[in-house]
Amino acid sequence: MKPNKLSLAVAFALSSTLSFAAIAEEANQVDSLDTITVVGEKTNKDLKHTTTAVTVIDADQFENGQNKKLNDIVTLAPNVVAEGFGSVTIRGISGTGASTGQYAYLTGSRSRIATIVDGVTQRWTGYGYSPSGLWDAKSVEVLRGPQSTSQGTNAIGGALVSTTNDPTYEYEAAVRAGLENYENGNFKNNLAVMFNTPLIENELALRVAVDGTKGEGWLNYTQETDQLDVGPDVNDSKNLNLRAKLLWEPSAIPGLSAKLTYNYHKYEGEFLTWVNDSDDGYGSQTLELKASSQNGNTRLQDTDIHTIALDVNYDFSNGISNLTHFDYQLNHITFYQYPLNKTELDNKLYTYELDNRVSFAVPDSDWSGMTGIYFSHEKNDFDIDNNVNGWTSYASLADSQVIALYGETTYAMSQRWNLIGGARLENNSVDRDMVYAPKGTAYNLAQNDDETVFLPKVGMTYDLTDSTTVGGNVRRGYNAGGAGLKMSTDEYYSYDKETVIAYELTAKTQFGNRATLSSNLFYNDYDGYQAQSDSKITNVDSSHTYGLELEGTFWATNDLMLRGSAGLLDSKVDANSNTTGDELPYAPHANLSVGFTQYIGESFSFGADTKYVSEYYSDLDNDSDYTAGDYVTADARLSYTWGDFTIDGYIKNLANADVILLKSSSPERASVGQTRTYGLNVTYKM
Repeated sequence: MKPNKLSLAVAFALSSTLSFAAIAEEANQVDSLDTITVVGEKTNKDLKHTTTAVTVIDADQFENGQNKKLNDIVTLAPNVVAEGFGSVTIRGISGTGASTGQYAYLTGSRSRIATIVDGVTQRWTGYGYSPSGLWDAKSVEVLRGPQSTSQGTNAIGGALVSTTNDPTYEYEAAVRAGLENYENGNFKNNLAVMFNTPLIENELALRVAVDGTKGEGWLNYTQETDQLDVGPDVNDSKNLNLRAKLLWEPSAIPGLSAKLTYNYHKYEGEFLTWVNDSDDGYGSQTLELKASSQNGNTRLQDTDIHTIALDVNYDFSNGISNLTHFDYQLNHITFYQYPLNKTELDNKLYTYELDNRVSFAVPDSDWSGMTGIYFSHEKNDFDIDNNVNGWTSYASLADSQVIALYGETTYAMSQRWNLIGGARLENNSVDRDMVYAPKGTAYNLAQNDDETVFLPKVGMTYDLTDSTTVGGNVRRGYNAGGAGLKMSTDEYYSYDKETVIAYELTAKTQFGNRATLSSNLFYNDYDGYQAQSDSKITNVDSSHTYGLELEGTFWATNDLMLRGSAGLLDSKVDANSNTTGDELPYAPHANLSVGFTQYIGESFSFGADTKYVSEYYSDLDNDSDYTAGDYVTADARLSYTWGDFTIDGYIKNLANADVILLKSSSPERASVGQTRTYGLNVTYKM
């Protein structure tokens, strides 16, 4: 997709807005679709009055178990594509941050896309070691573009916000059992259980959800000599997710609600999707284990994550409420590399977060919004050893702290015009000590950074009609800088923060009770974009991205629902020493998605989704040998409900397409997508 085609698409979207509004006004004689509320910006706004590009995915789209992880479902949104380190890219911005794997540990690199589950920000440590699941989830929101005003650092690219079901005052229970079969003949089984019970009528309730998988994965393995015969079971994995919520709404204190949540995640075994079958164009999805080359390694992990969170909300009954959120997380991640250079990692990450937010929407007032104060403290302790002739070992202890004041308010200037203003004042400090010992020679490295940033946002919405709203905003995004070590030269270096000024126009239209259409135009101007080049993080002086996004749904009949999305993107390095004129990595020019669901009576349905991702570069240098993407995948599904039982069947990657997510030159290998998968789930709800 060339830039001039993107410009034509932008012009088309602008010229179409008024015609969409006229059509919607005629269709609006029919009852409207349900109102969708967006919680990801912490303001609980109606979707049509949100100036940020947001895709809201409700439980109907993932409760069949076809997609079990958060990152599996969000790629249905425009300009959101999978990448090779357990994360996604949004508008060409990698969620993993500037570095991945061991380089993320060496550099202190941060995530660029925040993942938030029930108000708790998930920690990123170079790979998605324990991805967030979807069992008993209520909705998922995909917020595209910088969310730094509401979420702070680590959200310069966007945010994924998942909300799970809270306890209710009714008895509920569900059990799901399932099986997946892969092209290589392997199987994985899954089991999930949920129960909800009131403990005190209309006052105290408990909800517990547990799910897990176990088995051998879809990746193929061969051996150079005897690595499979004498080594561990490299394609075996198992994981467990447990969530318990206790809700207390005391009748003696009207307006008070307190919720205590405990989460536990356990993941063991295979987690990488690296392959080295370059002679086959990475088309056999095979990793040959070998002791003669670094590209013949895999890694096996053992991860435990504990989280406890407390949410206390008090509604003052006059449109003003106060929410206090506190959480504590312990991430313990270990892995070892096999068979060559038996790298071992032991990482403990402790995090405390406190967020107090006052929301206001006083009746008969033109003002609404929220303001809050945020504090977090993170302690990151890790040791890495490469046990080959004492080649390299390093240990690091880092304390990071964030303090922020933030807020956003909306002023209704008239019945149709709304003015939006927001800001975040944030202080980031890092105190990090690292001991690096190549071949037994120790180097002591220290990082002490302290920085305060101001992140403003201003926007406006206008109701063209009762069913069409247009708007726009300008906002600033931010990701902190850091310091790192280049192992090949024993060089200690620092890198600066990256910032972005984002400009966005949006239009949202509802065509009666039949259809919805959302469109977004955006331009992002980056200063100091962080990128990994030659095994270190550098800052790109100036770069930009711009594009168009369309997504919509259409009920063609009362029983047939159609959906589609399109994301067009262009990126360019405007000024940098070696890469001026190049594209940013992980920035495909186009991704398209279409799908349908056909309902037959009250019990049966079937559907399919198709997704296309265009070609993109895996590196900042735009080396043509390391392009990825350029694939089409299709999924199919069917569902049958009989009383309290539901049977779901599905096929993922129906045509068994080759999916290359990224390519690496050192060592030479690629990260690939899942092969054709057959799945069956049976769910019983009580």
